[in-house]
Amino acid sequence: MENSVKRLQQWGGGVAILLLVGALAIQLGGHGYFWRALAATYLQGHATAHIDDASNFAQRVIQAGVDQPWPEDPKKNQKSLDPALLAQLQQHGTAAFLVAHQGAILHEQYFAPYNVSSRTNSFSMAKTITTLQVGLAVQQGLISSFDAPITEQIPEYAQDPRGHKATVAQLSAMKSGHDWTENYYLPLNVTTELYFGRDAQDVVLRQGFEREPGSAYEYSSGSTQLLGVFLKRALAAKEPALTLSEHLSRSLWKPLGMSHDAIYTLDRPETEGGMERTYCCIFATAKDYARIGQLFLQDGQWQGQNLIDKAFMERIRKPDLVPFYGHSLWIDWQYKHPFYSLQGHQGQYVIVVPSKQLVVVRVGQFRNKKEKGPNGVIPAEVYRYVDQAVALLE
Repeated sequence: MENSVKRLQQWGGGVAILLLVGALAIQLGGHGYFWRALAATYLQGHATAHIDDASNFAQRVIQAGVDQPWPEDPKKNQKSLDPALLAQLQQHGTAAFLVAHQGAILHEQYFAPYNVSSRTNSFSMAKTITTLQVGLAVQQGLISSFDAPITEQIPEYAQDPRGHKATVAQLSAMKSGHDWTENYYLPLNVTTELYFGRDAQDVVLRQGFEREPGSAYEYSSGSTQLLGVFLKRALAAKEPALTLSEHLSRSLWKPLGMSHDAIYTLDRPETEGGMERTYCCIFATAKDYARIGQLFLQDGQWQGQNLIDKAFMERIRKPDLVPFYGHSLWIDWQYKHPFYSLQGHQGQYVIVVPSKQLVVVRVGQFRNKKEKGPNGVIPAEVYRYVDQAVALLE
């Protein structure tokens, strides 16, 4: 018995040493973000980033202005969702499912503990909003052109043989050639560092260009964060104190009459020079996300005014190098109900179905990652949401 106790003590001591060595290797290897990632995911009962993680990060407010309440369709909520779809929504931890038709709310449903005021993480739907901000900045004279070389604001790539050729539009279309590996689950990788690290700008500027700009599509959160660096510097060049959040407030949140202030999470505290994580992390309500979709549906028009140039809106929703992606938008123009959408990690969606004048919003905890729709890329659940929204009209 005594020998067994000694062996157990020795084994325990060996494990402790191994853990200590591993921890030192992680820290000394420049992967200190791992501890923040661990605390914000597994120690909170999640396997990855989640829609309620705003409190894990520094924040900046995107201020709303005067609320413009959504009109309600006379038939709102009169028709129930298909039972199979409702079961799927519940199974995947849906927070809200909303359908607007011709600018009026046709269906609105929340799942406890979420409600009309709940602000959840956009994840990569923020990529589309960042592209809209860039388009607005072009209109406002803050950026010379959507096709401007990135070196106009990012001289760090002036001597890069490929990087100096890359353009703003190429970053938005995921074809700039910027070196990136997109992975949301590996604990030690550049995507995890971008999300949980404390210097998003440094992370993306460390990466070079692995291929000729414009030659290939590769989905990349790094590209949109780099786009955010470009926009941040362009704003500061004209108005030094103008943040990305304030620009978003002035340019979209207030003009669209959003019902709630939104939150932009930062890579580190504002007092330390924190920057918005432009590829991922706006926290807003389902109804306010729907206004972004309605703006697309209306070709950039809002209350009779040209908020965003129609030609720009048309350009970004056209397929680029691949048939399923434009500029920060997922597309299937071949489906029986052609649509395009904003899409985010774990199944955040704003879907626009122009032929039916529909905007569909689903936000929630999880999605079906494996099952793909007819085009083999966009998740099958998106098509189910489209079909359900159309069925509500019948």
